[in-house]
Amino acid sequence: MIESIKSYWIAAKGVGRFGTVVIILASLASILAYVIIPDTTHFANLQVPEYNLLPPGSQRILLEHRERGEWSLLQGYTGLTTAIPMTELVGKSGPIITYKDLNGNLREQTVSSLESYSLHQIQSDLVKTKTYILGTDKYGRDLLSRLILGIRISLLSGLIAVFISTVIGVIVGLTSGYFGGWFDAITVFVINSLWAFPTILFVFAIVMAFGRSITIIFIAVGCTLWIDVARLVRGQTKELREQVYVRAAKSYGASSYRILKDHILPNLLGPLLVIVAANFAIAILIEAGLSYLGFGVNPPQPSLGNILNENYGYALSGLTFMAVIPALFIMVLVLSFNFVSKSIKDYADTNG
Repeated sequence: MIESIKSYWIAAKGVGRFGTVVIILASLASILAYVIIPDTTHFANLQVPEYNLLPPGSQRILLEHRERGEWSLLQGYTGLTTAIPMTELVGKSGPIITYKDLNGNLREQTVSSLESYSLHQIQSDLVKTKTYILGTDKYGRDLLSRLILGIRISLLSGLIAVFISTVIGVIVGLTSGYFGGWFDAITVFVINSLWAFPTILFVFAIVMAFGRSITIIFIAVGCTLWIDVARLVRGQTKELREQVYVRAAKSYGASSYRILKDHILPNLLGPLLVIVAANFAIAILIEAGLSYLGFGVNPPQPSLGNILNENYGYALSGLTFMAVIPALFIMVLVLSFNFVSKSIKDYADTNG
């Protein structure tokens, strides 16, 4: 396995290596999302209306406090009694403020004790400078944090959809191509019938029939992409079953299951990896398209599609970066999988 990966990397051209690196980095960012994103609140949905539509690289001084169990950030402070909203907790010495210091420790102090702080103490405990690397959206949410979580949704949808489509397509394609007969005739009819309709229409119909949920979207995409896999596997199986080594295995009394598992399926791995990478790109595009149209992931959960939907209107209003950034994320991710698919195909053709 390791040798195959090394051989692929050596054989891959510039775009293939670029796509591989992008996919690896995107996968790591998705896995470590809540460790590396600046806004670690649920769905990165921390809204600071005063800081909406900030350009990339903006820095703001913020006062961090906790109110009603949720972390939020204030624009600044003009006085502790007005800058920090009071909680319902009241002690003997007056209202008690619950906040989080810069070290992440939860602290409780009375208003009177906070008022006696020096400016240096306040800045070291409560105030910090936050950098918005990719700016903020119209709600004042950190755009980088939401885009990283959106990448995670895209990769997860691609992974589940590809898994479902590959399992269904391989089973149907192997059975149809190897045994032929009436099952093959039915399979060909179904493939040719469904082939005439755009994939996104089937996904849209399934989502409308079973409801808008992230699980339904994953399953719907997977249940439509199997057609390409089954078509490829069927054609390859019909060709491989006529090979000498398959005929020899039959003459020695090998079962159909063993022939398919040991002699045919291993020879399909190259073409399968090519179409799996291509289907990954298609699944990402479909999920992004559904979310863009409002039939995908429900806000405030971020998706590359619904982030683009929220920001595309700024393209002609002087805030072009708001629309370009999420579009670039989608474009680079889809292109990377297409580059890898092409590189795998070239590698498989070169190495037989």
